[in-house]
Amino acid sequence: MIFDLITIVVVAAMLLFAGFTVLQFLGRFPRRTSDDVTPYLRPAEFEELEALLDPGQEVSFRLRLSPREFRSWQRKRIHLMREYLLRMSHNSLVLIEWGNMELIAQENSVSPSQEVRDLAQELVQAGTEFRLYSFLALAKLKLWILFRLDLSASLPTLRKLFGIDSLDSYRRLKSAAGALGMSHGHDYNQVLLSRL
Repeated sequence: MIFDLITIVVVAAMLLFAGFTVLQFLGRFPRRTSDDVTPYLRPAEFEELEALLDPGQEVSFRLRLSPREFRSWQRKRIHLMREYLLRMSHNSLVLIEWGNMELIAQENSVSPSQEVRDLAQELVQAGTEFRLYSFLALAKLKLWILFRLDLSASLPTLRKLFGIDSLDSYRRLKSAAGALGMSHGHDYNQVLLSRL
């Protein structure tokens, strides 16, 4: 009886995951080229994310505010952190799609550039790393929101999850995007970096 129930739950979870994967695959952006990158990027507010992950700021407010005031302040910060991570995660997906298309273009090119290929591969790797981090951090934030753990939650603990440092990972992503963006010209690179 218990084994049957466990089997049903596992099969249902696998079917849900498969369905979600199919929906994600069908909803993908078709052939994202360099022209299709900058219009789809969302403002990331990297400096504000750094401030949210600053342990000194959180400790200072924890000491200065009453528990009730701190809880309200922290809840707003948790929602803000979630918003920034959603934007950054979206940006990394756009950049991964672009990097993959650059790799395909190099494979199909008459005169492929090993440098562009390496830059595109680095962009895909950096984007994948940040997507993994953001998936884990967003799950943790969602749990904090659902279970109203505002008082005990500490945003600086999200700086590093499973060995991935969020700020370093996003910097690496920006750097890889900038390096690949330079292969499309200085002006393109400036617009690209201004949106990240």
